[in-house]
Amino acid sequence: MGKIKSCFMALLLFCLTLAGGAGALAAENDNRIAVSAGAVMEVAPDMAYVNFTAKGEGNTAAEAVNAAAKQLEAARRSLLSLNIVGQDVATVNYYTNAVFDAKGRRTGYTAENIVRVTVKDISKVGAVIDKITGAGINDVSNIAFTLQDKNLYRSQLLAQAVENARQQAAVVANAGCRTLGKLVYASFSSINHMESSMPRAMMMNKMAVGAEDVSTEIEARNISLSVNVQTCFALE
Repeated sequence: MGKIKSCFMALLLFCLTLAGGAGALAAENDNRIAVSAGAVMEVAPDMAYVNFTAKGEGNTAAEAVNAAAKQLEAARRSLLSLNIVGQDVATVNYYTNAVFDAKGRRTGYTAENIVRVTVKDISKVGAVIDKITGAGINDVSNIAFTLQDKNLYRSQLLAQAVENARQQAAVVANAGCRTLGKLVYASFSSINHMESSMPRAMMMNKMAVGAEDVSTEIEARNISLSVNVQTCFALE
């Protein structure tokens, strides 16, 4: 379970008293206080995405595409032993390009298949990289850690955000010789989360040192979740 940290936004304003025929509305607003507050939680990720590029070259576009397809198929087969199959290995982009020499003459074609691997057990991330590179693919671009269901933490985050608002409202109410009453209304934003990414240079250390028999180890980074609430409390 993640640890919640409090955060507060611009807050706390008393409603102004209106004169004349708006006296009843002014009296109501005088007995309310509006507060905007938030809460932040850091939790351990339970899923990761690993991107790699299957590449091919050939004298014709068809040859390049075929070469890239063979490399991708080799990567797919290598991931079977980790039970990563089907849509967990998905193409997110694809390119074919002609190659020209310095004189502008076409010398061949290249094809690139950018693939995202969904790893639902983050303890396998290092093994996934090893399987991919073992299949002959050298372009593993990045890892992004995330959550399968960030809404699992919604209730806890919202409760903390409202409590943060209540505490701050109580401070101002007490300073004005008033007592904080019940919550009149509240609204909140959707839960925001920041995926944690690891650059290519950090995760390809095994290849850099040339230690083919050393397994890649990846340390997962925490995910930050946040929510903001706008509240209004009665004053007594």
